[in-house]
Amino acid sequence: MKTALLQLIKHYWGIALLVFAWQAMVMVSGFNEIVVPSTIMVIQALVAEPLYFLHHSAYTFSAAIGGLMLGIALGLLFASLAWLTPVLDGVITPATLLVRSIPIVAFIPIVIRLAGYGSQTILLVTVMLTFFPCYVFALTGLRSPSKAHQDFFASLGCRPSGLATWRFYWRLALPSAVPNLLTALRLLAPTCVLVALVAEFLMGAQGLGYVMVRARSDLRMDVSWAAAMLATVFSVAFFVAASRLEAHLSKVWRH
Repeated sequence: MKTALLQLIKHYWGIALLVFAWQAMVMVSGFNEIVVPSTIMVIQALVAEPLYFLHHSAYTFSAAIGGLMLGIALGLLFASLAWLTPVLDGVITPATLLVRSIPIVAFIPIVIRLAGYGSQTILLVTVMLTFFPCYVFALTGLRSPSKAHQDFFASLGCRPSGLATWRFYWRLALPSAVPNLLTALRLLAPTCVLVALVAEFLMGAQGLGYVMVRARSDLRMDVSWAAAMLATVFSVAFFVAASRLEAHLSKVWRH
């Protein structure tokens, strides 16, 4: 128990320091709670309505995870199509680059106009904005096998052309893309929470983003900050989980 506590302090003392600094700043400066609520007020808001926050957290969690998984799957699918067919590469890459170049705050209202309001739109936004990085990482990984590896597989009759294309893809190109896909997962894990949060903030009727807007309009800044704090916890947790998964699978993959 003592060892676990020491490890916890060793790894997360910086977060604890920020929390204490936040509380001290509010106490010393005397800010109104509408401007900056104290740490204690935020915690009290969480404790007072646990089921309310749990419900909206589950909504944001499902939108973020669903969007992340679908975005990675579609990114790999389209990257594979672009790798297999240069013609599709010339169509898919510019289109995805164009979509990704639109700022997220301007992009979400466009999707709302096309898809309407609802949970499916939030999921769609999350998928579309996590798709492009995964597409780029996956396509780079598929094209990463060295000339030596390609020559070795060619000597075995496995070439990236003709009837052997599928075997080359499955045995060399796709395994070479796995480290890139794991990196994309790590980078997109916290991003998917941010995207879902912004989408809920702009047009949601549920989720932590919606809670922040609703609480702000009611001048309940403790509730708004509590929702923001939960979203931060989700982002950090997603990043840590993805990083550990990447480290574990990379170690297994190398062996």
